[in-house]
Amino acid sequence: MPSSFDPKAVHLELLRTLLAAATARTFGEAAKQRGISTPAISQQIKSLETQLGVPLFERVGRNARLTASGAELVAVVRHQLALLDDAVAAFVEDGESVRGRVRIGGPGPFSAMWLRPRLVKLLKAHPTLRLDVRYGVPSVLTKQLLAGELDFAIIVQDPTEASFESRVIHVEEFAPVASPAYVRKHGMPESAAEFRQRPMIVFDDDMAMLAPWWRAAFGRREPMPPSVLCSVTSLEDMRQLVLQGLGIAVLPDYFTARDVAAGHLVRVCKHVQPGRRKREAHNPVYLCWRKGVVMTARLRAVHAELTA
Repeated sequence: MPSSFDPKAVHLELLRTLLAAATARTFGEAAKQRGISTPAISQQIKSLETQLGVPLFERVGRNARLTASGAELVAVVRHQLALLDDAVAAFVEDGESVRGRVRIGGPGPFSAMWLRPRLVKLLKAHPTLRLDVRYGVPSVLTKQLLAGELDFAIIVQDPTEASFESRVIHVEEFAPVASPAYVRKHGMPESAAEFRQRPMIVFDDDMAMLAPWWRAAFGRREPMPPSVLCSVTSLEDMRQLVLQGLGIAVLPDYFTARDVAAGHLVRVCKHVQPGRRKREAHNPVYLCWRKGVVMTARLRAVHAELTA
């Protein structure tokens, strides 16, 4: 074998021709299997022999038979091509069947309210589908999606990453809520001035939900309420504090809908500032995935359900 021989230079089709020629009774029969002419079979065998630097067939009368080197190579090629064909077949079947694992990330509270019923539908419809769901904040979810650790990420802020494709799947509305006992005791605040006198329970120091609601309700010129009773990075903790009648919190509509419907919480501040058109504080929620990802059947099924 030439010292300069590069195994990577051998074309896969030449090895398939070798296997066909070795297993068929004649080169003509091998040609029919490969869908090419008999001279093409001979030419490909010669080309492979030239690349390898060893004869693979020898002429015996009008027939050709494998040399010892050819028989040795055919045994290896037969085994390796079988493994390759099985792997490709499995990949194609996997791409056409809704089965295997799909990894989804999202914020805990939103996922519990919005994602959970859709997971139930997916798992009932596709018994061989496996869903791996994890919760996190947008910054962590974005990094995991970029790193290929997630197939889909639900982001509660406008995705700016150029490597993502996205679609709005929900528009959450922020609204202030309080317990009925709190309203009976302290009354319903009607203006920005009254709100500034009430203890507020906020999400983190940046007041992520309170700030957009305040701007929508009162405008940017009204200073934010200074009376912060508690700052906590947990919607559930905020809800529990409000249920105990300790103050007012601005929360997403999906998170308080059941409590409001059951009468455990009430929306406050239905008043519209004089001279201002009524506005709602809306925040789109996005389903994100990496650009260029191969959408196999399982990914298509999840994508279709989450964007329906």
